[in-house]
Amino acid sequence: MRVAFILITFLACSTLWGKTNFDLSLGAQGRSAPSIGAEVYAESGYNLVWWGEKKSKRDVLYGLIRPSLALSSSGVINSGKAEIEFFPISFLGFAAGRQFIHSNYEFPFFNCDEIVCKGMYERNFVEAKMALGAKGWVAVAHYKVDVLEAPRDNQQMADWRNIILGNPGREVQIEKKLILAKAFGNELVGVMIENVQFQGSRERKESFAGIYQMRHRDTNYMIGLGAYHTSQEPMGAIIYFRINHISIPSLKLF
Repeated sequence: MRVAFILITFLACSTLWGKTNFDLSLGAQGRSAPSIGAEVYAESGYNLVWWGEKKSKRDVLYGLIRPSLALSSSGVINSGKAEIEFFPISFLGFAAGRQFIHSNYEFPFFNCDEIVCKGMYERNFVEAKMALGAKGWVAVAHYKVDVLEAPRDNQQMADWRNIILGNPGREVQIEKKLILAKAFGNELVGVMIENVQFQGSRERKESFAGIYQMRHRDTNYMIGLGAYHTSQEPMGAIIYFRINHISIPSLKLF
């Protein structure tokens, strides 16, 4: 309750102080497989430019520090996340944070009598990311290391987002993601490749999707169509969607 109160207070203050260095985005995202699911989210951060300046979209020679808080909910799965990002230069970033996720759902694609589906999960993570662009082409790469702690240590832990199982109690997960895209005005067309693996159980997910994004005023609409397979699921088709409304823009590039 205390964490939720702090998160809500931070988000509320960012709307009141919108003319300062705070940012705020709201949205919804979901997928079609292995079962249909969606969530709503809100994220707010504080942008501190520690060298250079950011006056227009073309400015890239600056450094940024951005602490942020985020909330998300699907009704039966709720989470809160605190994170700090450090950009020595705008297109290269590092992040560290902690996320608490509470699940009150028995997933139909897992045997929840034998694994931990419900309760409070904790994720502590570090991440490196980089974005490069030239002549309308964009490449974004992410490398993330998560340490997950499950509510119980006598059963395997469930990663329902990636549809894989980790060792009981505590696990290390590595996520790699690459996006290659071409911009056409307010539209973006590209591909997204993702690999996620537990280091203990060695279970993994691999996915590939074509993506299309359109920006209308302050809202981005994205849809993706692709294929995935995991250690728990055979190859299958999947549809992604994401709607992201930028109430107060951030100074970070990506």
